[in-house]
Amino acid sequence: MTRTIGDILDGAGWIVVLVVVGLTAFLFRRTTLRRRGATMNCGLRIGTELPARGWHIGLARFTNEDLEWYRLLSLSFQPKWTLVRRSTEISARRYPRGAEVLGLPHSSVVVACDVITRQGDPVDIELAMSEAALTGFLAWIESSAPGAHTHPDTRVT
Repeated sequence: MTRTIGDILDGAGWIVVLVVVGLTAFLFRRTTLRRRGATMNCGLRIGTELPARGWHIGLARFTNEDLEWYRLLSLSFQPKWTLVRRSTEISARRYPRGAEVLGLPHSSVVVACDVITRQGDPVDIELAMSEAALTGFLAWIESSAPGAHTHPDTRVT
């Protein structure tokens, strides 16, 4: 069976169409998430006691009660992690070091947090964001209702 140049180009044409459709879907998702509220580019690392766990780059969106974190390379409109605002406590702040410098956006700041997820699970996480995003993140945490961070039961149902 001989293949003509038209057959080869036809197959390559479908690949190009699939790539364009995929990129359009990513851009549509990102634009839609950004229109739903205040967002920031944000790296996330779960379980900070295990240095082997890597960083995941994504998009964080602020709501009145939660910080919703979405993976960058996903088509899902559901957040991968939902962190409860009133249970978020910042335990440390630092600049990227070692291999993190290569994996995180330039001029990122890493913030270690103790949080409780929407499902009620306590988790140690690190968030990497720009200085400007960190200012917004700190303002968002501090603007919660008085006494919200000291409530004994931080799980919201």
